[in-house]
Amino acid sequence: MDSSLTLFTFSALEQRLKSELSACNGMTGKYGLSLSESAVLAIAQKRSETLLGTGRVEFGESVIPKLIEAFCDSPYLLQDDYEETLCALTEAFYSFKNDCFDRLTDDELIKNLRACYDAYEGGLDAVCPLTINELRRGRRLDDADAPDDEEEADE
Repeated sequence: MDSSLTLFTFSALEQRLKSELSACNGMTGKYGLSLSESAVLAIAQKRSETLLGTGRVEFGESVIPKLIEAFCDSPYLLQDDYEETLCALTEAFYSFKNDCFDRLTDDELIKNLRACYDAYEGGLDAVCPLTINELRRGRRLDDADAPDDEEEADE
């Protein structure tokens, strides 16, 4: 493929992502979250780096607006950490997609990421290094041995 055509295609996809991310501010504003132009650029750059680093390709719409929609109402997502969190979640998402060999849909993976993010009270240092099996459990590992409320009620 001609390198100028590749560059144009990449630039067009990046422009569309920037528009999608900026449009998310309307949805996230009620949660006190918004992305500045520099944050949008940083997230778009992180996405590009992560796609290259993981060997993944994304056609059409980016998954990042889905991540934003799924996480914006989390009590642990704060404006001060919003850009950093989205960058980390983007990297984690693509890494987990590789780890599960695409057996989970984007929506299933995002749901599991959100469950773990909330279970670890927004602790990205705890969520991002999880294995795919730990992520699929969707709860804190130290809670894995604790009996469920239903089990306690039965006793």
